[in-house]
Amino acid sequence: MKQSFRKKILYSLFLVVTTLVLSELLLRVYNPFHFRVKGNTIQLPVNQKYKITTAESDGLDAVITHSKNQLGFRGQDMGKDFADRYSIFVVGGSATECLLLSDGEDWPNVLLKKLQPEFPSLWMNNAGIDGASSYGHILLLQQHLTRLKPKMIIFLLGINDINRVDMNGFDNLTSINNAPFFVRAAEYSELWSTVLNLYRSKKAKDKSLTHNSISAIIDGKTAMSDTDMHQLKFKLQTADVQLMAAYKKRLLMLIELCRKNQINPVFVTQPCIAGNTIDSTTGKNLGDIQVTATMNGHQFWELLQAYNRVTIETANEQLCFVIDAATTFPKSRDMYYDLMHFRKEGAKAFADTVYTYLQPYLQQQKIK
Repeated sequence: MKQSFRKKILYSLFLVVTTLVLSELLLRVYNPFHFRVKGNTIQLPVNQKYKITTAESDGLDAVITHSKNQLGFRGQDMGKDFADRYSIFVVGGSATECLLLSDGEDWPNVLLKKLQPEFPSLWMNNAGIDGASSYGHILLLQQHLTRLKPKMIIFLLGINDINRVDMNGFDNLTSINNAPFFVRAAEYSELWSTVLNLYRSKKAKDKSLTHNSISAIIDGKTAMSDTDMHQLKFKLQTADVQLMAAYKKRLLMLIELCRKNQINPVFVTQPCIAGNTIDSTTGKNLGDIQVTATMNGHQFWELLQAYNRVTIETANEQLCFVIDAATTFPKSRDMYYDLMHFRKEGAKAFADTVYTYLQPYLQQQKIK
């Protein structure tokens, strides 16, 4: 009896180990998920071209062409005269990368086209990475951007840092070698790296930070009670104080990394469609609709604005140029295809907003 039970245990262990080993081998041969982060190492998609099909809804094209250059970013290649150009990388998450907008329609490239007639030496690349938080931006600078010695980096950030309790252990890190074991293990295992990235994707989806349909979001509705508002205010004043302090620490790390490498850091606050405004199509108040698993539009906007205020305060304290686009950019359905991602019209309008403030600042820098 005991021997039979022991055999079953050993056989079960054999099956588990065999399954894990085979899964690891298969994922090393072909990984269908194509994640750009392995553990804490950013793997850029160099010289890639994607053709993406959509349902052609909420202002998106049916077919989207999305290309990456020799660096793994959107925009023109470096060129032999790169050292003589006024080079700018625009760093952010999915709202910067503009995954579902075709080449040239992402707002950093629209911005470049607006600026270049006045500043012919200007060179700009869209270095946005879907899902990246401020911690991801730190890794991007450490692993890729600082060695390229650009003149300026523009950061659009905040939304991917909201309630990131999973980053508490990363705030003091300066390299992958100091990361927790479960992150370092992903550097060596394709299977564990995939599991970790799927977990990160699930966390982002729960917060509605992935690509969704604004129509689908607005179809859902939840009322905001007085109790909910009281809990929100308490949350902003207490629990999130530590998280926003950690966010500020990461902003300071970004500024330090830039200045150590003679790079001028510029910050842009993050807008979104949620908040106390009326949707022109349905007449619904975008503050009342449920936009994440736990928050309605008003709650989400108040929380995002709390992070935006930290961005502004930190930039001002460190004498960095900051553009408060979150406050000035319109909350219109014509601008977004979901909670925070721009459709073509939105990307053009957002480029216009950034241009309004950045153009005089570049003039002050005496760029030719």
